Amino acid sequence: MKLKASFLAFLTMATILFGVYVFTKSEQQQYQEKVRAEVLGQLRASQARLEGGLHSRLFLEKGLIAFILTHLEMDPQHKITQEEVNRFGAEFMPQLSGINNFSLIQNNKITHIYPLDGNEKMIGIDLSLLPDQNKTLQQVIESRSMIIAGPIQLIEGGVGLISRTPIYWTPQGKTEAVYWGQVSLALSQDRLFAEAGLYDQSSMLKFAIRGRDGLGKEGGVFWGEEGVFLDNPVIVNVKVANGLWQLAAVPTKGWERHSPAFIWIWLIGGFLAICSAALVWFLIYSREVQTSLHCSEESLIESEEQFRQMFTKQEVIMYLVDPETYDILDANEAAQKFYGYSLEKFKQMKITHLNLLSIDEIRDVLAKAFQEKSGQWEFKHRLANGEIRDVEVRMTLIGLRTKQFFFIIAHDISERKKTEERLRYVTFHDSLTGLYARSYFEEEIRRLDIRRSGSVGLMVCDLDGLKLVNDTLGHESGDQMLINAANIFKNSFRDSDVVSRVGGDEFVVIMENITREHMEEACERLKNGIRLNNESNQDVPVSLSIGFAISSGPSMTMRELFKEADNNMYREKLHRGQKARSAIVQKVVNLLAARDFIIDGHGDRLQDMVSNLAKSVGLSERKISDMRLLAQFHDIGKVGIAEKILMKEEPLTPAEAMEMRRHCEIGQRIALSAPDLTSIADWILKHQEWWDGTGYPLGIAGEDIPIECRILAIADAYDAMTNDRPYRKAMSHEKAMKELKRCAGTQFDPELIEKFCEIMKACDEKR
Repeated sequence: MKLKASFLAFLTMATILFGVYVFTKSEQQQYQEKVRAEVLGQLRASQARLEGGLHSRLFLEKGLIAFILTHLEMDPQHKITQEEVNRFGAEFMPQLSGINNFSLIQNNKITHIYPLDGNEKMIGIDLSLLPDQNKTLQQVIESRSMIIAGPIQLIEGGVGLISRTPIYWTPQGKTEAVYWGQVSLALSQDRLFAEAGLYDQSSMLKFAIRGRDGLGKEGGVFWGEEGVFLDNPVIVNVKVANGLWQLAAVPTKGWERHSPAFIWIWLIGGFLAICSAALVWFLIYSREVQTSLHCSEESLIESEEQFRQMFTKQEVIMYLVDPETYDILDANEAAQKFYGYSLEKFKQMKITHLNLLSIDEIRDVLAKAFQEKSGQWEFKHRLANGEIRDVEVRMTLIGLRTKQFFFIIAHDISERKKTEERLRYVTFHDSLTGLYARSYFEEEIRRLDIRRSGSVGLMVCDLDGLKLVNDTLGHESGDQMLINAANIFKNSFRDSDVVSRVGGDEFVVIMENITREHMEEACERLKNGIRLNNESNQDVPVSLSIGFAISSGPSMTMRELFKEADNNMYREKLHRGQKARSAIVQKVVNLLAARDFIIDGHGDRLQDMVSNLAKSVGLSERKISDMRLLAQFHDIGKVGIAEKILMKEEPLTPAEAMEMRRHCEIGQRIALSAPDLTSIADWILKHQEWWDGTGYPLGIAGEDIPIECRILAIADAYDAMTNDRPYRKAMSHEKAMKELKRCAGTQFDPELIEKFCEIMKACDEKR
C-alpha cells in the first residue's frame, strides 16, 4: 500500500510539475509577446516620425530641382545666381528645421550654398578631391537617382547625413537628357533622431540604427550601441531614398527572462506536487491550477494596464479600432485633443466618421492592413469643428487577450502637404502664365505612352513675333503678350485638356479621346479667341502658328506624334509668318507715333530737308523715295527705350546714354521684319555714326558711312536744334547754322554741310 501510495504521490507530483512547466512556458511566451508588442508600438511611432521627417526635408530637394529646371527650360543660357538661391531658401527652408544647408554642385564643385553666411569657404570646393564626398558624388551620377549617404564628416564640420540628387534635363530639340549637376542637402542627424524620439529616456528603450548609405542589414551600425542588434531586438525598416535603414530597440534594462508570475507559479506548483495525496490529488491540483491561473490573469491585467498607461500618455495620436465592426474602441489624450472629440464620443463613432473615403474604400484599406498585419497610408480626416486635415496613418494588427485590434498611430501632415503642394505647383506650372510647365508635359506624354487607350491629339502652337516684341518693346510687353495668349488658351479648351508652355514661345495642348472634327473645332475656337482678344485689347496683337496631329492608337509614340504636329505648325508658320510680323511691326509704328515727334511735324520737316539735300548731290528718285521713308522711321527703335529716358529733361546718366544708343540696333531688327522697311534697315542701324568715327553703334568713319545716313544726320540735327525738345527750348536759325559749321569734319560730312548751307541760304532769299 505504501508503495502504491508513494507511486501515486510521485506520479501526482510529476504530473503537476510537468503541467506547471507547460503552463509557465505558455504564460512566458504570452508575456514576452506583450512586452515586444509594447516595444513595437513605440518603435512604430519613432519609425513614422523618422520617415516623415526625412520625407518632408527631402521634398525641399525636389522643389529646388524643379526651380532649376524651370529656369533652364525658359532660358537654357540662364546662370543661377546666389540671389535666386537665397530667395528660394528664405521662402522654404525656415519651415524645415534640421537642414544645415543646401548647395548646388556643377563640375564636381560647390557653386552655390544657402545659407551663405558662415559657409563662404565652401564655395568652389572640389568634392572629387575628398574621398568620402567623391564616393557619393560618383554614386549619384551612376545611379541617376537620389542618394542618402552617411553619416559622414561634413565639410562645414561635424557629422551628418548627406542627400544628393542629380539634375538631368532635355534641351529643346534634343532627345537625350544632359547632366547639369547635383543638388545636395546636409541634414542634422541629431535633429532627425531627436524628433523621432530616439533620445527620449522616458521611453525606457535603447535604440540603434544600421544601414549606412541605405544598405540596410549590410550597412553596419552607425548610431547607437552595436550590442542592441545582438540582444534579440524588435526591428522595423525605415525607408530612405536609396534603400533602407534598420531601426532596432530593446528595453533599457534588457529583456526580462521571466514574467512577474513565474516564481509564484513554480512555488505553487511545487507546493501542490509535494502536498498532494493519491486520493485528493485531483482536487488539490485543480484548486492550485485555478489559483495559478488567477495569478496569471492578474499579471496579464497588470501588463495590459501598463500598455494602457503608455497608450494614454503618448503625445502621438493613437487609437484602437475593431477590424470587424470599424468601431473606435479607445483613443488617447493626443487623439482627443487633435480631433476635438471626448473619449465617450469616440467610443460611439466608427473610423468611417473620421475618414473622407467611402465605406467601400475604407473596407479595402482595412482588409489589406489585416492581411499584411500592418500598413501606412495618407488620408484626409474631418475634425469635430468640420476642418479637414491631412494625416499619415500607420496601422498595426495587435492582440489583446483573445481578440485582435488595429493599433493606429496618426500624424498631422497638413503643413507638410501644403508645402509639398506649393513645391508641386512650382514644379509643374509656368510661373508667368499659370499654365502647365514643360516638366508636367513630359510626365503626361510618358504616362500616355504607357497607359494610352483610344485616340490622342496634340496641338503645337508657336507665338509669332515674341522675340521681336522683346527686342523692341521690352520684356514687359513680351510677358504681357504671353499672358494674353495664355488667357486665350484657358478660354478655348476643355477642363480635361492639358495646356502647357513648353518653351519661351511654344505651347502644346494634349487632348485625349478626340476626333479630327473635334480637333478642327478646337482650332477654330482658338482662332476666334485670338480675334476677340486683338479687337478688344490695345496691347501687341497675339498671333499663333498652329499645327496638330492625331494618333488613334499606341502604334505611334507620343514623341513621334509631337514631331508630326510640330512639323505641321512650322509649315503654317512659313505660310503666314510675314503677315503676322507685319501686324506686329504696324503696332510698333503706331507706338512710335504716339511716343516720339512724328505727330508734331518732325517727320514731315525731315522729309523735305533730306529730299532737297539728296537732289542737290544727284541721288536717284528711288533713293530719294527711300530717304523720305528713312526720315520718317529712322528713330523707330525708340519704341524699345523706356519712356522715362526718352522724356527726361535732365542730362542722361552714362547708363541711360548706353540704353538710348540701343535704339539703332532695335530699329534695324524691326525694319528687317517689315517688308516695307527692309530697304532702309542698314541706314537705320548707321544713322548715328559720326564723320570722325566717334559715333555709334559701329564706330565707322568718313565715306564708309552711307551718304543717306550722312544727309539724315545734318537734317535731323538742324530740326532738333530749331524745335523744342523735352530737355531744352529751340534755338534760332542762325545759331543752328553756326553749330552745324562748327561740327563739320567731326560729326558731319563737311562737303554736305556746304551744300546744306547753300540750300538754306536759297530758302532764306526766297522768303
